[in-house]
Amino acid sequence: MTERRPFLVESFSLQDLAGAMCTNKAYLSKTINHYSGKNFRQYVNYYRIMYSMDLFRNNMSLRVSELAVLSGFHSPTSYFQSFKVVMGEPPSSWCARLRVKATRR
Repeated sequence: MTERRPFLVESFSLQDLAGAMCTNKAYLSKTINHYSGKNFRQYVNYYRIMYSMDLFRNNMSLRVSELAVLSGFHSPTSYFQSFKVVMGEPPSSWCARLRVKATRR
């Protein structure tokens, strides 16, 4: 996931990952659940959120809607919801806080 970043493809599915790993969907789904405590969609969205945060750290001029598209989300709304679940705050708040920190340096 971290090297090839398949999660950046909006249509990335459990079937895609299972095929790439030469295993079946049921086994892979159970394994992801067991080791991460997340279902496949939550697992993928976590990687997308972490990637979007890295993007923003490297380019603070990016808008939330751009971060959503660049990190593989279907829409800014799904990005917003996933970000809030993972980070506990909306992406706009996180971005604003980071911008403030950067200007203080």
